[in-house]
Amino acid sequence: MTHAPRYRVARWVACAVVGVCAVVGVCVPASVADRLPTPSGTVTQAPEPPLLPGHVITIRVRVEQTTVDTPQKTREWSIRLHLSLYGMWSKGEKITAQECQELADTFWSGSADNYFTVVEEVGGFCDLNAYYMGEARHAFYSLDDAGHVQVRVPMAYLHQIASSFEDASIDSLELRFTSINNAYCNASPSNASLDKPLPVGHASSCWWRTDDGATIPTTDDPLLEGDVEQAFFDFEKGTVGPFIDMPAPINPFTITPAQADEPASGATDPDVESPSASRGLLITIATGAALLLVAGAAAITWKHRRTN
Repeated sequence: MTHAPRYRVARWVACAVVGVCAVVGVCVPASVADRLPTPSGTVTQAPEPPLLPGHVITIRVRVEQTTVDTPQKTREWSIRLHLSLYGMWSKGEKITAQECQELADTFWSGSADNYFTVVEEVGGFCDLNAYYMGEARHAFYSLDDAGHVQVRVPMAYLHQIASSFEDASIDSLELRFTSINNAYCNASPSNASLDKPLPVGHASSCWWRTDDGATIPTTDDPLLEGDVEQAFFDFEKGTVGPFIDMPAPINPFTITPAQADEPASGATDPDVESPSASRGLLITIATGAALLLVAGAAAITWKHRRTN
């Protein structure tokens, strides 16, 4: 009994932290979140909407360059694709840990070189993180020989994810990139921070928030462009090259439903006679009947000759 007030205070503080994070759009510290298993299998079919009926889901998206500790115990520069899905407590149900795991298994499955995922759940939030390193980062940026860099976000897939729920929308998109100068944003963001000085190089960000009247982009067209700086090669190990297809996760909406096996050409159902088989049987019967008639006629003629 003496511990009950302390427990209630701790729980109230945790709820307050989550609420503040929802308002200002920041992530809950990893120490508070419950780390969930990353998808162990590969999705084999498209989800059947609507997902999570009774929920009102808001999705916030962030793509950024960052360093990360990899499963191989190394520290690498990466591009992080971050989705934070949460239930609107006043309008629907919170996302449970089990539901978060199911969402990860559906939308975050698959594996690739220079790629890994982290899935976390806390207080109704379901955070899906994908980290791309090395050449896999070209899923998000292209860089030509002249040093012009373009940065994009897989918005087409993210909108497919949102449309699979009974009631979901993307209300925030944030794109951050370092070692870029003379930068500009496309697609009319609601806010931008361009060419911000860093100890080495510059950084730029573009934000789209529906609360500010912005329209969330729907295509994979480049959203941020500029001139890459030397630090991108020296520290971040960036490379020249075009965009590539996103190596993972697997987009379940592109999976073709499995078709029932069809009989091979010329194969027949053993329980159903083919037309050719029927014709062969009729020919056999007709031939046999003809032979019987001939034999019968010959016997009658022979008998008739003997009686005469």
